[in-house]
Amino acid sequence: MSIFLLSLTSLYLYISWALISYVSFKKKREEIEWRVHINGIRGKSTVTRYTAAVFREAGYHTFGKTTGSAARILRPDGEDFDFKRKGYANVNEQVKILKGFCRQKAQAAVMECMAVNPVYAKWLEEKVMRSHIGIVTNVRYDHPDYMGETLEEIAESLSKTIPQDAIFITSESEPRLLNILWKNAKKKNSLMLIADKHSVKPEDMEGFSHFAHEENVAIGYEIAKILKLPRDRALKAMKAAVADPGAFNIEYIKFDNCTVAWANLFAVNDRESFIEVCLKLFKQLPSYKKVVLLNNRPDRPTRVELFAGMARDLEFERVVTFGAYESAVNQVFSLDPARVINLGHSTKFKSASATELLNQIVSGIDGGKVLLIGAVNIHTDQAEKLLHFFEEQLKAENSLKEEPHQLTTTKV
Repeated sequence: MSIFLLSLTSLYLYISWALISYVSFKKKREEIEWRVHINGIRGKSTVTRYTAAVFREAGYHTFGKTTGSAARILRPDGEDFDFKRKGYANVNEQVKILKGFCRQKAQAAVMECMAVNPVYAKWLEEKVMRSHIGIVTNVRYDHPDYMGETLEEIAESLSKTIPQDAIFITSESEPRLLNILWKNAKKKNSLMLIADKHSVKPEDMEGFSHFAHEENVAIGYEIAKILKLPRDRALKAMKAAVADPGAFNIEYIKFDNCTVAWANLFAVNDRESFIEVCLKLFKQLPSYKKVVLLNNRPDRPTRVELFAGMARDLEFERVVTFGAYESAVNQVFSLDPARVINLGHSTKFKSASATELLNQIVSGIDGGKVLLIGAVNIHTDQAEKLLHFFEEQLKAENSLKEEPHQLTTTKV
């Protein structure tokens, strides 16, 4: 009996402590004048950076956090730094981060939603953020195991972070998906604003340090309207924002008498966004041979046929495989097998060096210009070798934008 009573006492004390802590957290949280919670499938990290930049330009002491390719804390001076996790990512870290922003007298806190599971996303909005502005960048097909098998189901899942009695912004343009978001915003008594990419002028897109998207800039403009910040100042702030590690530049590298235009799309995991960016790249670099690198992780089988099918439909002239599921890719190209070069786990190149892999990728391509697009997933040993190789070469010279690098290669 004494053990039972001791357990009840311990439980009571724990619940009391937790309740007091939460009440204290809520009180501190309310001192932040603007809280912004950003969800969606594509562009969350970039929109987090743009939004924080617009708030800074409007004069707010602003902090932010991204959770994309690398978790980063955004500081009021516009710089950022690595958020060093201990162990695996956990949604509870958002509470700790927000508490830190409170201690530093944040006037605005801009947080990327780190939850894929809609149950956790709902908890983050309702119990942690209680945002004044909620954003869903777009609705795309990704994470079907958590968010749903259809775009409509995914729209419902993303709606879990629409705030109560606040402002809701989206750059989604598909009418049936907008209707779902609007109904859910209405249930929450929140005003829904649509960020229209057509409101962004072509000249607005010049001068970004990374490959920018009109939809993301349009969201920044909507934030500027709310803050009554002139459009030109908002655009200047977005252009000055430090690019997310997951954002990409087209990097030009001279390799084995070829100019390789490298476009890292490893983090673009849905059909619509991938096709959109590829078509923009094709238009920008019409004289380059189109080569796609399908980097398949063993634990991501659902993406294999999707991206192989896109590679076929986009008429890439060469399809290179890294990692797993090479037979599945070959099956998609069974009518045109000559387009595929397997360099993954099923081949002798499984442990090849980056230069050996690059030699195989560009071998036999006429014209001397190659547009190489990385697709599907970021992490395999082969892809990481290639990324590290590019990174080291780019560090070696600061003249990347003036002229391509000349790399020393080793023939296989």
